Amino acid sequence: MEYSKVASRLREQIGRFSGELSKELPKVSKRLVSELVYGIQASQSVVLTKVGRVLEENISIKKTEERLSRQLGRKFLRSAVQHNLLKEGSSRIHRDTLLIFDPSDLRKKYAKKMENLCTIRDGSEKELGTSYWLCHVVGLKNRSEEINNFLILVFLNEVSLR
Repeated sequence: MEYSKVASRLREQIGRFSGELSKELPKVSKRLVSELVYGIQASQSVVLTKVGRVLEENISIKKTEERLSRQLGRKFLRSAVQHNLLKEGSSRIHRDTLLIFDPSDLRKKYAKKMENLCTIRDGSEKELGTSYWLCHVVGLKNRSEEINNFLILVFLNEVSLR
C-alpha cells in the first residue's frame, strides 16, 4: 500500500469538504474550518487542546487553543457552516432515497450547569437524567452502496419540541 497516495487523497478530500463547509466565509474563517475538520479527524476528538496538538503549530498549545476558541466564537460562523452543511447534505437526497430517522439523546450523567441541557428518561438506567437531544438520520439510495450519515445535535433553545 502506498501511504503517500492515501495521505494525499485524504488531504484532498478534507480540503474539498472543508471548502464546501466554508463557502462565502472570510479567509480566516475558511482556514479555521479547514484546521478543525483536519484536527477533529486526526485527533478523533472535538476537544480543542487535542485538535490543537495535531495541528503542530510553532506556538504553545495554550495559544493555539485560545486562537481556535476565539475564532469559534464568531457569531456568523455557526449559521454559515450549518447552512453549507445542510445544503451539501440535501444535494444527496433524492426521491428514491430512504431516510432512516433515529431520535436519541446523549446522556451527560454528571453535568449540572452545561448550556442547553434537558431532562430525559434514561431507559437503560430507568431514571431521569440530564442530556442533549440528538437526531441521527441515515440516507440510503435505492440499489446503491453509498450511505449518507447525518448526525444533528438539536439544542432546545433552537427547536421547540412542544
